[in-house]
Amino acid sequence: MGCWGMGITQSDEYCEIYERFMVEYDEGKPLAEIKQDILEEYLTEFDENDGVLHDVYFALGKAEWICGGISEDIFGKISHIISTGENIAFYRELEATERDLKLRKKNLEKFLASLSIPRGKTKKRRIPTEKYVRIEKPKLPPFQCGDVFAYKVDGKYRLMCLLTREIFYTSFASRASFCYIWARFFDQVPTVEELTDEYVIPLGRFTAETFPRMEKLIFVGNRSDMIILDDIYVRSFCALWKPAERAIAKEVQLTEEYPAEYCVKLSDCLNKAYMLKESARMARQETF
Repeated sequence: MGCWGMGITQSDEYCEIYERFMVEYDEGKPLAEIKQDILEEYLTEFDENDGVLHDVYFALGKAEWICGGISEDIFGKISHIISTGENIAFYRELEATERDLKLRKKNLEKFLASLSIPRGKTKKRRIPTEKYVRIEKPKLPPFQCGDVFAYKVDGKYRLMCLLTREIFYTSFASRASFCYIWARFFDQVPTVEELTDEYVIPLGRFTAETFPRMEKLIFVGNRSDMIILDDIYVRSFCALWKPAERAIAKEVQLTEEYPAEYCVKLSDCLNKAYMLKESARMARQETF
């Protein structure tokens, strides 16, 4: 999700959904079918309570409103997101300033009020003069925390364990997956049990543009013990442990050789995570 302001239309997700809706509308596709296809795609990739979906609903609502009338379910969802303050809470988590949040709240209220009043006319479909293929933006594949995949590089295999997905804001927002990547290349795909004493690079970061295509990944299995590395929150782990801090500063590539100072045994990594979590639990008990 990328955004460049507090306006309703000022995000990549909104623009992408709105443009897609209008293209398919002009091609003659029924409104209900367009909505259904878009929601199925995004609800497969994201949890239904993920704030990223707010802009999806906003774009669907605006497009429906212009093309013949907003559907009851979409209007109800938008009204709930705005009236309960969910979108403001989402932007607050992304460290928007209080000044920006006030502006966002004002824009949300205006947006909801505009959707409450029927447009009065329906946008005519514009039949495309020529058929073209719309280029889809790359998306990160769905996965469960602890899923281990193998990726073939020059006849050998590199392995990764996916942990979590986050949105990072700098001058723009980017969605990234975090992985533990085994440092060496394997001649054959090992079992997940054989990987405990191997060296990994903590927290390799992949955006949708740099992540390998899903059809090139070989699913090896799931390591449920890796959930501890997600539970302690990836950025906290970075701040507390130098190898992870070095690794997160670099957006790694699967074909690279990794410097030794980035790498650590997975077993040591898990032990460190358990120690950090236990320390945090004891600190909370002392507080109360």
